[in-house]
Amino acid sequence: MTGRGGHVSPGPGARIIPLQPGIARPTGERRALMRDAVIQVVRHLVVESVPPGERSALFGQAADLLDLAGWGLDELFEASSEGPARDNLLGRLGLLEA
Repeated sequence: MTGRGGHVSPGPGARIIPLQPGIARPTGERRALMRDAVIQVVRHLVVESVPPGERSALFGQAADLLDLAGWGLDELFEASSEGPARDNLLGRLGLLEA
């Protein structure tokens, strides 16, 4: 419905679902691809630079997702190799198998 001043408003009894910004967590095969991309970004940040031509197609999205974790470089360094720190990071990002 159009209200006063031309603003659009929901009709009577309409249910409004608030949207929250963020990045949708992938499922299925894409989850595995994103998990590999996140590991690549972590290694890029703390171990060895990955040249642009060798980066995963999901590298940018993985970097955005990793940013949501809010981890510092010391924590990312721990997560750069297999172990509990990596599992913790991937679990926090919703990338571990259910």
